[in-house]
Amino acid sequence: MLDFLRKRRRSWVIVLFLGAIVFVFLLWGVGGDWRQPQLASVAEVNGEDISAQEFKLHYVRLIEFYRDLMRGALTEQAIKALNLKKVALEELIHRRLLLQEAHRLGLGVSDEELTGAIARLPEFQMAGRFSRERYLQLLRSRNLAPAQFEMEEKSRLTIKKLLDIVQDSVHVTEAEVRDRYRWEQERINLYFLRLSAKEFISRAEVSAEEIEGYYEKNREALKGPLRVQVEYLSYPFAHFASRVQVSQKEIEELYKIHRETRFHQPRAVRLRHILLRIPAGTDIQQREAARLRAERVLQEARAGKDFAQLARDHSEDPSAAQGGDVGFFNQGQMLPPLDKAAFGLRKGEISSLVETSLGYHILKLEETRQERTRGLPEVAPEITRQLREERGRVEAGKAADQDRGKAISGTDLSRLAGEWGLGLVLSPFFALSEVVQGVGPLEEFNKAAFSLPLGEISPVIEGPRAYYLLRVKQRREPSVPGLDSVRSSLEKALREKKAIELATQKANILLKELVKEKDLKGLGRRHGLKVEETGWFLRNASQIPRVGILQEIRPGGIPLSSWQPIPDQIFTQKDALYLFAFKDGQGADKARFEKEQGRLMEQALSEKREKTVQRFLDSLKVRARIQIRPEFLEES
Repeated sequence: MLDFLRKRRRSWVIVLFLGAIVFVFLLWGVGGDWRQPQLASVAEVNGEDISAQEFKLHYVRLIEFYRDLMRGALTEQAIKALNLKKVALEELIHRRLLLQEAHRLGLGVSDEELTGAIARLPEFQMAGRFSRERYLQLLRSRNLAPAQFEMEEKSRLTIKKLLDIVQDSVHVTEAEVRDRYRWEQERINLYFLRLSAKEFISRAEVSAEEIEGYYEKNREALKGPLRVQVEYLSYPFAHFASRVQVSQKEIEELYKIHRETRFHQPRAVRLRHILLRIPAGTDIQQREAARLRAERVLQEARAGKDFAQLARDHSEDPSAAQGGDVGFFNQGQMLPPLDKAAFGLRKGEISSLVETSLGYHILKLEETRQERTRGLPEVAPEITRQLREERGRVEAGKAADQDRGKAISGTDLSRLAGEWGLGLVLSPFFALSEVVQGVGPLEEFNKAAFSLPLGEISPVIEGPRAYYLLRVKQRREPSVPGLDSVRSSLEKALREKKAIELATQKANILLKELVKEKDLKGLGRRHGLKVEETGWFLRNASQIPRVGILQEIRPGGIPLSSWQPIPDQIFTQKDALYLFAFKDGQGADKARFEKEQGRLMEQALSEKREKTVQRFLDSLKVRARIQIRPEFLEES
């Protein structure tokens, strides 16, 4: 999932600029904790500052965007892996560059254009018409002043005007789309020979002298990490939420705003699902075999066999472990063929086979939930809980800020904890990369613990469920472990390293013979090694069947064909090495190109426009004077 998000990050940034999801992005609230930022600005673009407050606002909105995209599964580790602080700053720099260029070209948005654009936003409409009352209510619920929102919207529309001009110059020809289709949709079948390092482990001998030599040579690398022990005070949002009072008027106002959106439940169906996958590049015979298998499962289901057990036995969907139960789906949430089949079923009915790009599906309707709008009495507890949680977060932040000032002035942390009915926690010793029990994976907590001098109070640190104040109690400096304590692990590492070296030597010998003889099957027979086939796959497939992803090159990039059947290198994958040879190839389906030409042209145009916008942004950056504050880089 994270790899996918990283790959799609640039195209989402462009979508944000063009405004397809900017409105929702703008309206995400950020909670009420707005402590004074430590930096006045985080960067300067052609003499214009990007303020710390502007950065924090955008960063929090970006986190909420990804949290929604990942359906609540955005962890601290994921935020770190996606490098969202850097992404947020890059987006703000890009935005500033685009606005500066638009103003240089004399592009702007009139009051009439701005008014019309806001009036057309469906979020501000009631019964199909703009409602000023709804507009003000929605902005108020997100802590946004109308002037602030209108300024943001005006900037967005200005950027859209500029990018429309950039994109209008982009075109694709049928010839370039056809050439791309020929390459990406060509199917190939390869021979391969696998050498596993594990097969050489028994021949990899390691002496006591080698272990001792490695130990002496790598003493510094073997040092354990610096460890610290801290005492910390936690300000749980839930603790402060329990003190918050919510009025009936506030509940009614929030209900009125979200009645037709959040509290409206469209018709939904609860399904059980069996999927028999068709891998990319599967040939006609393999597709037919999969279809016949799916037909047999369908017959068993319709004959009365337990559907949940059939899903556990046959389904290749993650829901198989739950007996195929995939929960409720609203109309429009599934692939169109599945959507059509699901909403045409009666309770307890089983669908016919449904074919999609994923494979063959069988659906069973377990339950139907009719369309309705939940009433205020039903949702009042939910609204109350939400408002309490939001304000509990704010009150926790205020308490933490207040206590930090007192602690700096000399008040003991244990006394401050007692005033709120909280406990002061003494942590075990931990390294920078380790998770602190009771806190969880929170990078800012660990960074503070390892950057503070002994006894100094940290800044207020925000976690997913609490704010924290901490003070370092003790530090344990790094030390080299004794040889006896690491001997077995060093021996294992040296043996594995030697096994890979032996496997590589063998692979290079085989490659020289293969280049000379050009017969991988004969080479395998002569050396007693198994030669296998990948089976048919598309050149642009994300991985090679029966092999996986290679370290050196993406699968579609292996330059093998009937006129170059043997590669000039070995390929590696973790602890395995591969030799390949071309077996056969099939040209792209020309009839399919003619059938899907319109869609392929649109796809190619969209991708080319994305690249053009990115090149335009890159050209602006090259010419710009951009300075990022060193203090910000240190904090990041």
